[in-house]
Amino acid sequence: MKGNQEPVGLPEAGKPTIYERIKEGLAVASQLVIASPLKLPLKLVAVAKYLALTLGVLEAVEGAAKDRREEDEG
Repeated sequence: MKGNQEPVGLPEAGKPTIYERIKEGLAVASQLVIASPLKLPLKLVAVAKYLALTLGVLEAVEGAAKDRREEDEG
């Protein structure tokens, strides 16, 4: 099989990466389930809450790592 041989470069400035788009989509979906006025199964709501919590922690860790990198460069 012939694979893709193009090198992977950095994302363009201002253009979100696939990882960021997936993360944003999961955040929106979990917020939608949590705030839904419908009577959803309790397990689904619990999973959405844990997902939102996990994404919040991930955002905080990434922000701290970014701040540390900027501090090291500056």
